[in-house]
Amino acid sequence: MKNTKEKMEKEDGFWVNLARDAIVVIVLLGMICGTFYLTTGLISPMVAVEGHSMEPHIHQGDLVFIVSPDKYGNPTTYLEGEEKNYVMFGDYGDVIVYIPDGNKKRSPVIHRAMIFLDKGERVDIGINGIEYMTNKMPHEGYLTKGDNEETNRSLDQPLLSSPVKNEWITGVARFKIPYVGYLSIIPRRLAYKNYKYKISFVE
Repeated sequence: MKNTKEKMEKEDGFWVNLARDAIVVIVLLGMICGTFYLTTGLISPMVAVEGHSMEPHIHQGDLVFIVSPDKYGNPTTYLEGEEKNYVMFGDYGDVIVYIPDGNKKRSPVIHRAMIFLDKGERVDIGINGIEYMTNKMPHEGYLTKGDNEETNRSLDQPLLSSPVKNEWITGVARFKIPYVGYLSIIPRRLAYKNYKYKISFVE
């Protein structure tokens, strides 16, 4: 009888300790997410970069920290940055993460905001000695481009996405930590290889 009572007390103690530990973990996660939200305007302010379209300034495997444009204001474009001498990640203007065409089934893209145009506008712009001609804008939005001149010789619009509306922007990049993003990329690649399900990468 005594052994049964001691066994029940041990089992009760185990479940009490487990519940307490779970509560502590939930509270800590809540505090971390709350801190992220207060400082960046986002619950998850990090993206792991996969692809080479932003080289030489952002590389595959970099972990990039982003902030919400709703909290910190609209991104500065390349042309605005050129006028103000505002440089971010080695070139003029801000780097943004956006959802192409606002379609959440598509992979997010991390590219530089080049210029903002209103509906019906068109412009010929020179970027790093290259002239780009735009069509009339179907709606207002940002024209974007990867920094890698070998792989991204043209603007993203209209092939990759229509002009990027403000609501399609998930974040504006602020700083990066090299290689740490591989901790996210490698497991996802292995999962994709082994289980053949569709996953989204930031390109």
